[in-house]
Amino acid sequence: MTQPLSGIRVLDLSRLLPGGYASQLLADFGADVIKVEEPGSGDYGRHMPPYGPSGMGLAFLAVNRNKRSLTLNLKSEEGRSIFLRLVRSADVLLESFRPGVMARLGLGYEQLREIRPELIYCAISGYGQDGPYSQRAGHDLNYLGYAGLLHYNRDQQGRPVMPPTQLADLAGGGLMAVIGILTALIGRSQTGQGRLVDVSMTEGAMALLPLAISGYLTTGQAPQPGHSPLDGGLPCYNIYETRDGGYITLAALEPKFWHAFCTRIGHLELLPFHTPVGPEERKQAIAILQSIFKTKTRDEWLAELADLDACVGPLYSLEEALSDPHAQARGVAHLSAIAGETLGTLRPFPRLSDTSPEERYQPPQLGEHSAAILSELGYSQEEIAAFRARGIV
Repeated sequence: MTQPLSGIRVLDLSRLLPGGYASQLLADFGADVIKVEEPGSGDYGRHMPPYGPSGMGLAFLAVNRNKRSLTLNLKSEEGRSIFLRLVRSADVLLESFRPGVMARLGLGYEQLREIRPELIYCAISGYGQDGPYSQRAGHDLNYLGYAGLLHYNRDQQGRPVMPPTQLADLAGGGLMAVIGILTALIGRSQTGQGRLVDVSMTEGAMALLPLAISGYLTTGQAPQPGHSPLDGGLPCYNIYETRDGGYITLAALEPKFWHAFCTRIGHLELLPFHTPVGPEERKQAIAILQSIFKTKTRDEWLAELADLDACVGPLYSLEEALSDPHAQARGVAHLSAIAGETLGTLRPFPRLSDTSPEERYQPPQLGEHSAAILSELGYSQEEIAAFRARGIV
């Protein structure tokens, strides 16, 4: 079955999570992703514990299926010459170096567009391609801090807490890169011209706060952590502990859901508290619901409310989420056999009609496909052997 992105070639020079996640999403739907790595070392994620099948780091294995690996020394003249030949057949280039690194190698966007005007050049960086912080080092936690997102991620004592996943890397970086690349590909189909996609992970993290930021920019008042409508400010949209220490998620925002919920639990006196206007009303209603939910275990509540159309659900652990009957029925887990061991990841998403996931390549060993790719570019076996001998590939 032809995949939607078949025929699209992506050169992925990125390392670690953001770029790897982005290019795997493209690869899963048919793009020919060539992972260009430094000889002898490659993507840092290959060597980060914990390790999985073939001794590769799980951080690498999780986001590098369906790709081919080419080692190439871009600091050498011959390596750059090979890379430029590769660019002539590429549709997309993805990199995550600090701004200016590729240009200093003679491989920046302005330089490459001279030989490949159709090229879509996507650069993922912490703070963007310009601005006073463009050269500043950082990781996911730093970007979330600068973006204001961590300000709203607090424990019950009001202290900022570590996020459960890499929101800036994955959503602010990887997903934004895919959106930018696909948008640019559609634009190219209309104009024939490529373009630069500038992905700032800090700005991408800010984009995850549209309601809070719009409210602040419009009114000058920023919502207080734990008090805005969707982060703990409403009794009808909150997390409640149960008798056994489990938790229930209640998201009865619409009046019809709130009415159904209050009716089922036999507390119609709570109906006026759907959207209390004052902080004392809010606290009073939340306290009442806290007491009510403490009367039964989580699973007792789930059984009692299972048939109720009122936006009620469990707060699952990761193990429970993956073993839930719905997740099982949808087949969200993807298992691969690598070197006699099992690697578990998530299946490709989103789901497209008339498209079945296929694993064309397992996460590649460093330089696993170098000879094949160089042969495709027209190099002879003798030339490839000479490149290896000189440390070019």
